[in-house]
Amino acid sequence: MNRRPPSGLAVLAVLALIAGFACDGPGPPQLPVVPVDESSLTVLSAPEEALWDVRDVVDAGNTLWALTASPPFVHGFGPTGELTARFGTAGEGPGEFRFPSAAWLGHTQGSLTVWDPGSMAAHTFSRSGALLSSTGTPRLGAIRSDIRTVTFGDPFRAVRVPGGIVTARYESGVNHAGDLWQGDLVRVPDDGGEPIVLFDFADGLAGASERSTATLLVPVPLWDGCPDGRIAVLDPIDRKLLLLDPAGGSRREFALPWHPGELDDDARLAYMVARVRAEVGDEAVPEDEILGHAAAAVRDGETMFPRAEPLGVDLKCAPEQVWIQEFHATSHPLGFGPFWRTVTLAVEPVAFSRVILPQGFHPHSISESRAIGVVADPMGLQRVATVSLPLLSRQGPVPINPARKNLADEGGEMP
Repeated sequence: MNRRPPSGLAVLAVLALIAGFACDGPGPPQLPVVPVDESSLTVLSAPEEALWDVRDVVDAGNTLWALTASPPFVHGFGPTGELTARFGTAGEGPGEFRFPSAAWLGHTQGSLTVWDPGSMAAHTFSRSGALLSSTGTPRLGAIRSDIRTVTFGDPFRAVRVPGGIVTARYESGVNHAGDLWQGDLVRVPDDGGEPIVLFDFADGLAGASERSTATLLVPVPLWDGCPDGRIAVLDPIDRKLLLLDPAGGSRREFALPWHPGELDDDARLAYMVARVRAEVGDEAVPEDEILGHAAAAVRDGETMFPRAEPLGVDLKCAPEQVWIQEFHATSHPLGFGPFWRTVTLAVEPVAFSRVILPQGFHPHSISESRAIGVVADPMGLQRVATVSLPLLSRQGPVPINPARKNLADEGGEMP
């Protein structure tokens, strides 16, 4: 179990908060910045237990479960990072996986449930990997298996709510990022019955009617389940955050006071370089040739990109707080960087801040005191890690003054 050395950012956090209070000049409000000290990062799993393409991480108290994209799919780590379990095979048989994408705590003590949209089933296992039960569900539409490589959020996300599972259904299929606007959020009952529609992205989000005709790096609806059972949904075009009742009843809306920046040429080129590298795979192609192909693609396909960056690239719902991950052009290929905007719901009016997580850390879940996820090395190998969150990042330090919020809504840019 390794900790990074302190960097002294705790002092900077306080200074940034003071600066946040001092923004009384004209223009949009400045969000207070809360850097999370590098010493808050604890890497649990050993280097020899590094993983590839982690899909989910679940906190089970004395065990952290990591779900990966290839067998063995499930890995359990103890409190000090020791490997305690490893199981899960690919196939069509009982308890085998085709395309596992999410996990949560099972009904019985120590059990884990894994959602597999490839077989449309939720499998529950004991701590040792014995299959306890499987529940099948109706088909929910076809999604291109590599869609994660070309769009934001997690199109395969599923969360547990009382009485069922909430996930997205795409009856017309998903081949491109823009197809994600044509989905529904549905609740699949525990008995595997017909899904109940909770929310239609195209009908329920005002931004759907204004979405870009571009095809690359386009904003898409983002969503996640909250600990209290509600569902958080981001409209990245109308700049609204919605909270939905999982029973399909009431909903709340919050206007977000920041605007996306311009999608510059460097971001477009970096994205295309990553795509060309992915296409050539292991072939020995000179770097200048890759750069030339990417530059030509950007030049010839200028209309394939939107003019603005996406408002967010992922969304996580924590207790009484929603975290929206910023697009970060130098974190390629899709901009999943260390910068997050938080919306704290426990205060009136709601409060906004900007949190900087340790470089290379990707959270899969966020609680009141820590974030749980993985930290990646330059080669993309991932190790299970946690980040202790400072109290300031959880409380939402500075409510936005309504008069200054109006300035932002009139078109000013947030930093």
